[in-house]
Amino acid sequence: MKELYDIAVIGAGPSGSLCSMLTARAGLSTLLLEEHEAPGQFINCTGIIGAEAFRRLELPTEPILSSLQTITFYAPSGKSFRYDPGQPLAHVVSRLQFDQTLAGWAQEAGATLRTGYHARLLRVDSDAVELRQREDDPDPIRARAVVIATGFGSNLAQQAGLAGPREIVYGAQAEVEMDNLRDVEIYLGRAVAPEAFAWVVPLQPGIARVGLVAAKEAPVHFRKLLLHPSIAPRIRTAQPKMLLSPVPTEPIERSYTDRVLVVGEAAGQVKTTTQGGIYYGMLCAAMAAETLREAAQSDNFSAEALAPYEQAWTSAISQELKMGLSLRQLFARLSDNQIDALVELGTRDDIISLVKRLAQFDWHRDLIQTSLNLPALQEVVRGGLW
Repeated sequence: MKELYDIAVIGAGPSGSLCSMLTARAGLSTLLLEEHEAPGQFINCTGIIGAEAFRRLELPTEPILSSLQTITFYAPSGKSFRYDPGQPLAHVVSRLQFDQTLAGWAQEAGATLRTGYHARLLRVDSDAVELRQREDDPDPIRARAVVIATGFGSNLAQQAGLAGPREIVYGAQAEVEMDNLRDVEIYLGRAVAPEAFAWVVPLQPGIARVGLVAAKEAPVHFRKLLLHPSIAPRIRTAQPKMLLSPVPTEPIERSYTDRVLVVGEAAGQVKTTTQGGIYYGMLCAAMAAETLREAAQSDNFSAEALAPYEQAWTSAISQELKMGLSLRQLFARLSDNQIDALVELGTRDDIISLVKRLAQFDWHRDLIQTSLNLPALQEVVRGGLW
């Protein structure tokens, strides 16, 4: 008889590997599927993970390439200000090494890793979920429950009867050789990254990731970014290779159904301020694993039994996501003159003190709420949200 796994996790990214590790530790037979030949291949990601995530989830530090501490913000006019919180806010990792380390931890916990398997078809039966690579696949995989951790782009959630993301943006990025790297650099303005932002993230001496987020025409804006007067003279890579990826801007309507959970970017569990998804996805993956452990104990993987997963993760991050989305909608309506004024505000001692008191790399709600009540900021953005 064909082997029946307790749990099949689709996608060996950080969320999928963490979920697999935890379900395997709980004594559930776990199969971790990865479409590429190795985890961490062909990923378009800045690799920035907040320092809190390393402490809270005990993440591997060996893949760290550099630490993010000082940030220089560039306004459309060319004005800038430098923010230094006095300690590292986050770390930049090699996603190849990071993902492979986490997948290795899942295997050490007892999960089986199967690479080169692209699950394209999903069918939920009364007693199991069946996965296939194609219609005539003679060797389907069967599991009592499935976790979809594919990142954005798969339609497996829709095959399970769940809705996909309602809105997306695009991230365009390249890794380049570059001179004069010191701080993380953030570029703002409609001519650079309309309604969003662009970045230069140092990885190691002479190497950086340069990219941006845009709602549309991301490749066009990326090519223009490479010509920016503060960037172009410093790039030594003759023809930077752009990677382009869609990213959801808000969670899917529902992340569970009979025998199926959706986690990470596939569920839209990404920061709505920056579109970073590693930490939130891993937090939610841990909640998914706990829900599956409890469901296995009662031998009940119905939608009703899996509903606590969504209750747990929405309680943890939904207010953050809503507040971040409100900020993005406000920012999208600002003119370059208003953005210049915001950057100028950032140089004020009272604003810097407020940011240092309230700012957290992965949790933005308190700072956003407090900032939006400041008369000086309200005056700057009047005509945007107000």
